[in-house]
Amino acid sequence: MAKVALISNVFHYYYAALALERSGALGRYITGPSACEAESWMAGLPIGRRIWSERRLAGLRRDAVRRLWLPEIVQKGTTRLGYSETANKICGTLFAGRAARMMGECDTLHFVQSVGWEAAREAKKRGMKVVCDMREEHPDYQTEILTEEAEHLGIEVSIPGSTFRERILEEIALADHIFCPTGYAGRTFVSRGIDAHKLVVCPYGVDLGQFVPRRVARSGEPFVVLFLGQLCMRKGLHYLLDAYRKARLPNARLILAGPVDPQFRPVLERYRGLFEETGSIPRTRVAELYAGADVFVIPSLADAYGLVVSEAMSAGLPVIMSENTGMADFVRDGREAFVVPIRDSEAIAERLTFLYDNRDAGERMAMAGVSAVRRLDWENYQNIFANFHVSKS
Repeated sequence: MAKVALISNVFHYYYAALALERSGALGRYITGPSACEAESWMAGLPIGRRIWSERRLAGLRRDAVRRLWLPEIVQKGTTRLGYSETANKICGTLFAGRAARMMGECDTLHFVQSVGWEAAREAKKRGMKVVCDMREEHPDYQTEILTEEAEHLGIEVSIPGSTFRERILEEIALADHIFCPTGYAGRTFVSRGIDAHKLVVCPYGVDLGQFVPRRVARSGEPFVVLFLGQLCMRKGLHYLLDAYRKARLPNARLILAGPVDPQFRPVLERYRGLFEETGSIPRTRVAELYAGADVFVIPSLADAYGLVVSEAMSAGLPVIMSENTGMADFVRDGREAFVVPIRDSEAIAERLTFLYDNRDAGERMAMAGVSAVRRLDWENYQNIFANFHVSKS
């Protein structure tokens, strides 16, 4: 069987590696800091405890795994100095260069955007099939919509990935196939001239055991509106803030959980006193955060998938999301979730008011959402991923 070299510095691609391993197609998996099954000693070290609990490579052959530690260490250090975009570029460059020399003798290269251009060049020389896994919209689409929004808000914003945009465009050009997490993301590539036949939609999964619906409905407590993610312009957060102010819900709270993009801080300050800001939330507390909310809102301007949406739905929350949140592809508006146009605070305010006044309807939507998201577990993701590579071998 043809073998696949998988290159990713994003841990949830472990599920892709596991799918390839189970199908017999895994040749090499090049990833970041993680723990192999025989390394239980990590659990006894303060620095290794989190890696052992959150990044364990269960079910993978040790000889198929190559781990790169330095890029992430450098990235975290540079980010703490306040240079997040520079950190991402340095990390990607270090990861890409080393990974290209580690992919071994394989027939197909499958890599995640921004860390695969060097390996893709080498793969083309060898006559290998090249697959680029895009976690975001087409770079030109994202640049266009975010530049327009920044001008509207009157702020300076650095477009994520702009410093290595040319590398990503090269990766797209070198790819024989492009994986996208949703049809929405795929459509942004078609709109930029990419052949639709090159696209493969492979939605991410959710851990259905970690995020479960609460058994007792919340009552007699403030109505909690929750946003979880980076507090930034790309997430359309200012439209939620404007909507919440318009809705004027009595005995309600708006909780914004996640790190703040410093460039977005001036916009947040315009709404000071309207919301509660928690800062970054450890993964161990995310389920607790969902359990304490009544509705989850994510009005993104450009969000290729929206993993937090599938988590919130799995946790039994009704969700309001924008049409530019990829998860909107998998729900029926008004049934499993509310889908609103981008940049429409009036529509968000109307849905918030409806859920506030109709708690039973919100519970029914939440349960319908749970049923919908159960079809999007990691097993579904692995089946699509493995079937593609096995059928193309």
